[in-house]
Amino acid sequence: MSPLPVAKPLDPQRPAGGVQRAADPATLPPAVGIAGDAEDASHLAVEHIRWTMRETASFLVSLVLHVALLLILSLLIVYSPPADELSLIVNTRPSEGLGAEQLDASPLRAAGIGDSSEGADAARIEMEPALSLPTGPILFGPTESARSAGSGLDLADASLVVRGSGSRGGGFEGRRGDGKGRLIEGGGGTPASENAVALGLAWLAAHQWPDGGWRFDLSQGPCGNQCQNSGTESSTTGATGLALLPFLGAGQTHLEGEYRDVVNAGIYYLKAHAVTTSHGADLQEGTMYAQGIAATALCEVYAMTEDESLRQTAQHAIDFICWAQHSAGGWRYYPSQPGDTTVFGWQMMALKSATMAGLDVPSPVVMLAERFLDSVESGGGAYYGYITRARSPGPTAIGLLIRMYTGWDHYDPRLRRGVMYLVREGPSKTDMYFNYYATQVMHHYGGPQWHPWNEEMRDYLIRTQAPTGHERGSWFFADPHGAKGGRLYTTAMCTMILEVYYRHMPLYESKVVDDGL
Repeated sequence: MSPLPVAKPLDPQRPAGGVQRAADPATLPPAVGIAGDAEDASHLAVEHIRWTMRETASFLVSLVLHVALLLILSLLIVYSPPADELSLIVNTRPSEGLGAEQLDASPLRAAGIGDSSEGADAARIEMEPALSLPTGPILFGPTESARSAGSGLDLADASLVVRGSGSRGGGFEGRRGDGKGRLIEGGGGTPASENAVALGLAWLAAHQWPDGGWRFDLSQGPCGNQCQNSGTESSTTGATGLALLPFLGAGQTHLEGEYRDVVNAGIYYLKAHAVTTSHGADLQEGTMYAQGIAATALCEVYAMTEDESLRQTAQHAIDFICWAQHSAGGWRYYPSQPGDTTVFGWQMMALKSATMAGLDVPSPVVMLAERFLDSVESGGGAYYGYITRARSPGPTAIGLLIRMYTGWDHYDPRLRRGVMYLVREGPSKTDMYFNYYATQVMHHYGGPQWHPWNEEMRDYLIRTQAPTGHERGSWFFADPHGAKGGRLYTTAMCTMILEVYYRHMPLYESKVVDDGL
């Protein structure tokens, strides 16, 4: 996904108020002397009255024109140039010491993503004064039309929506070409990490079904239960979208690459399983998790190839996400439910991918989404919770990445505090949801914190990848979330973590700014 092209809440830009100039000396009335005959005095008095009336009339006309202009401008929303692409958004990690029995037992809606409890950190919330939002890279910019959203916003006549403008910060340009090798070397990738990516893709390709889709349940299909740790989640659109994302991250599309046939079959599966509704293309199969994941895959491949045969399905999948937004700005398992940070993250990733692809995203949807983040932040915006302000590592990683893409400056003190919180947490040994999102944040932020994080995360994944047998190239870690998506989910997530060097272009590095990325 280039700076879901939304950026910081797109607040109207008010024109700077003018300061009334001093009158030109040439227009002032002549001074009245102490002495002089009555005729001169009378003449001067008349001239003074005429001057006063003339200047008063000019002032009133100017006042009316300025008030009218201000009223007109107050009805408009002025946008900064948008950026591109949003990166993959992952689920939460429960606070330390939290057992599986404490997690929300709601059925997982796709890709093994579950709810995380916030109670463990509630006593340690740091409430700090809110800080003003600084300027920074913009994700979303203006364009044309919009649908009515389930949030209750009437967008039928909206004239301002978001569409990508071609700027490349955070985008897909690093996935292919000569620049990919430089990004790998400069970011801390190695031949071993790239070999692990290749093995992960090979495993995913070998587990694609003949119909082009994937399943979290490995007991049937091409695997035939040869792999352990099968998932229990039933959404095939979620599984297919998630399996496609690592191929796209590695620069593979349905038009080029070693796995073009694999990608082509997967995209065909998603198009065939998109249910046409009056609100757009429904890819849920029972969960908004799957909607966000599948929509992201469709938008990414369209952005990378500009294949017009994909445009309509991708746009309609985004339309459905916009319609399903809750009136408070979030998303959850089903349309119009009050939001949680994890489901919110997947939808925002899809919206960012859509703007990167030049698709339409209604601006009010973006503004409402930022309001949702405001409702779950603490520490002035440095930390985030799942559905409340009780901070937790996973939601904090999600919240910070979205804030980066919606315009927070690299030097924002809230961002630094949040990054240091993630540094203290460190990479997880089991929670790949947290690891993916947090690794994205650390990579974009850069600095001395990135290389220790990268070395620990990279080497751990290389070391734990299955080396032999039918499971060769895959991963599985026993955590409450990964059990739902199983080995397929975990392998897709780990592969994308190792693609971090080029999956999305950096947001803050000087070369991005200098080159207009």
